[in-house]
Amino acid sequence: MSAKPLQKEALRERFATYREGLSEREYRRRSMQVIERLAALPELAAASVVHCYWPLPKRGELDPRSLVRSLHAEGCTVALPVVASFGEGSPAMTARRYDGPGCLRENRWGLAEPAGTEAVPPETLDAVVVPAFGAGRNGHRVGHGRGFYDAFLEKASAPACCPVYDACLVGRVPAEPHDVPMDVLVTESETVRP
Repeated sequence: MSAKPLQKEALRERFATYREGLSEREYRRRSMQVIERLAALPELAAASVVHCYWPLPKRGELDPRSLVRSLHAEGCTVALPVVASFGEGSPAMTARRYDGPGCLRENRWGLAEPAGTEAVPPETLDAVVVPAFGAGRNGHRVGHGRGFYDAFLEKASAPACCPVYDACLVGRVPAEPHDVPMDVLVTESETVRP
């Protein structure tokens, strides 16, 4: 493994340790602060089609479900990711319309995905909310390392907005050729536009 993946793996472990150390109360408080700041972004206020994600709260992943529900209630088309390929090789993720919690089914990784709803092509998106363990002020993020979001974002021209904890925002995350930088990073206390 080259230096960049090793550096990202070390950051991933550091960020995961931080998330695991949060109490339930602290997790809810910090998550709410980040998501409120995220919801106030002009990129989301002007959007009519938004790609978001359904979180894994037990792993301390920032929780945008209130944002998903409010965008959906306001008539915005909300899309959530669906893993199309679990095997090695090229990562494949698509997006399907969120029609309320009743449309969600867990995939083999425990991620909630819309089932039986309309596909939402990446080129129709106005904004993409991207999960991360953490990110650098240079716009690069640390995800799970499988490349699903990078491959998906290559097809979308919408701004990529990434919520992260203050404690998981560092000066720089090393980038590999396939990495797609974020347009906006949002924490509990600041909005960063790399």
